[in-house]
Amino acid sequence: MKFLPYVLRNVLRNKLRTLFTCMSIAVSLFLLALLYAYIEVQDELGAKSVNYHRIGVVHANGLTFNLPISHVDKVRSLPGVKAVIPLAWFGGVYKDDKLPFAQFATDPQYVMQVFDELTLPDDQLRAWQGDRAACVVGSRLAEKKGWKLGDRIPLKGAIYAVDLNLTLAGIYDGPDSSDREMLWFHWTYLDELLKQSRSQNAGAAGTIWIKGDSAEVLPEVMRRIDERFASSDAPTRSMTEQAFQQMFAEMVGNVQAFIRNTALAVVFSLVCVAANAMAMSLRERTREVAVLRAIGFSRQLVMSLVLSEAVTIAFLGGVLGVLGAKVLFGIESVTSTLLPIMPVFYIPWSTTIFLLVVSAAIGLVSGMVPAWRAAQLSVVDGLRKVV
Repeated sequence: MKFLPYVLRNVLRNKLRTLFTCMSIAVSLFLLALLYAYIEVQDELGAKSVNYHRIGVVHANGLTFNLPISHVDKVRSLPGVKAVIPLAWFGGVYKDDKLPFAQFATDPQYVMQVFDELTLPDDQLRAWQGDRAACVVGSRLAEKKGWKLGDRIPLKGAIYAVDLNLTLAGIYDGPDSSDREMLWFHWTYLDELLKQSRSQNAGAAGTIWIKGDSAEVLPEVMRRIDERFASSDAPTRSMTEQAFQQMFAEMVGNVQAFIRNTALAVVFSLVCVAANAMAMSLRERTREVAVLRAIGFSRQLVMSLVLSEAVTIAFLGGVLGVLGAKVLFGIESVTSTLLPIMPVFYIPWSTTIFLLVVSAAIGLVSGMVPAWRAAQLSVVDGLRKVV
């Protein structure tokens, strides 16, 4: 610790170069924090979904094929099934929105039983159930749009050739890890409009969601469902909610491998940037290093001082970037504004600590060559270069 003032003085010797080096590391690690947090959050949500005992059922040929609504009642009669709902993605456009938020037609009688971690006041649930043109939305979506109970929510059909004119009857809430940016409305309301327009999508839903009695019954329920519809016109593929989330993520490719390969490239670039800055710094201090060696500083001590300086600069950049991302995306309004397509996003502490360690490692690796060269410098050669 007695050499800490010396290390800090060298860190601040060229303030502009240190600032630029720290900022390059900070910005890069800020972006890496977002990418790694995406992986961590998806894994955490998948692990938590195991506790909800839910099953998702899709068409055996994929999500682009619909399931007949008659499947819902047939599944409801199976043992081990607590509640069943259809979910039909609407994807309508609200006013001038560029990106549609999540909109699903479902069964208001059972949806709160299937997603029982969410809460909706009883009077609002009854109002929704009693009005076929009513809807409920998540608390984050209501806050983002500035909606209040009784507001009219028109949705222009983008997938279906029908428009919806909904009335907000309720606002549901839930834990921080839950999706509170969805809009739910009556499946029967959508189905009536589709029948009037003679749409081929009438009488169908994209997925069916099931609440099981317990985790133990889920494998048997999934086996029974797939066996029951195996020879029908719409065979099914049943899976746990965790498996469904993984399947949905894989539809856009191997995102995790892409993120990890990108991270390796970024870290390598940062090592080069930090190493170049340290090499420039040491080149300007050749005489000083020679003097240190002349007054008795060992090679190991000189090497340790240079490495400490490199680690300090890189770690400062890591603190700025990673903790900055942690604080910024801990503010819900900022997250919903900057990442509107992510209903649940935060920077986990595991990601924060991991990337802080990475920042220190960047400093250590980037300082190895300059530190070794400084330690090998002889007194005569060091003074001769300056003179």
